[in-house]
Amino acid sequence: MSSTYRVLCLSHDPAIVIDRDFNTPDDAVDGVTSVVVEHPHCDLMIGRYSYPLVEIACLSYAYRGGGPGCSHKRGKWVESEWLRLLALAHDSTDPRVVEAAKKGRFSCWTPERLRRLRPELGIEDEAGERP
Repeated sequence: MSSTYRVLCLSHDPAIVIDRDFNTPDDAVDGVTSVVVEHPHCDLMIGRYSYPLVEIACLSYAYRGGGPGCSHKRGKWVESEWLRLLALAHDSTDPRVVEAAKKGRFSCWTPERLRRLRPELGIEDEAGERP
């Protein structure tokens, strides 16, 4: 099954998916430069979709208009399942789980970014179901 790559803008709450499809990760990175014109100073990422979202890339600092102070030179791809677990850990009612999530080295994946990605990660409805 082939994947589609789309640019995500995390400066919106919730994050929005830019309505342009790319066939490869390189095409998506090149496409980010045109999106930056429409979203200056915005926190942009790339999502790989095989519907649902499969992976997300935190872009290198050269391609991002905003966001946390990530300083990596290449995009960092992370599976959406991992981000889903991390987002849920930050919202856990167990203080040990929350503390473990805070202690990790997840500089790209701040609680704010994860909160904005909740609908894309498929956890929007689950938040309301917890006691």
